[in-house]
Amino acid sequence: MIWQGRIGKTPLRVGVSHAERIVAEWDSPTGPRHKISSSVAEFERSVLFQLLLNAGETDDSSTKEVVQAIEQAQAQRPAPPSAPKRRKNAKAKFHRRSRRAPRRR
Repeated sequence: MIWQGRIGKTPLRVGVSHAERIVAEWDSPTGPRHKISSSVAEFERSVLFQLLLNAGETDDSSTKEVVQAIEQAQAQRPAPPSAPKRRKNAKAKFHRRSRRAPRRR
């Protein structure tokens, strides 16, 4: 959890997962909701815009605070370790006119 607060009357909880995804959870009048976004721009479009429309707010201070917290959390997260490349097993090479492997001498 990197940020928790209210946008309008809607409580919002935001976190950044291990895969650098942005997880947002909020309680709407119809029930609890959640959204997983892969970028800050997608988070702004799908979550913040929806909450601002529902709340009828025009103040940008709370949304800027949320976006700053997300960017700071993503910058502090260590880079994922690169996995070593695996070698595939070599397949038997077939003779050009046959389905069998060539004879070995």
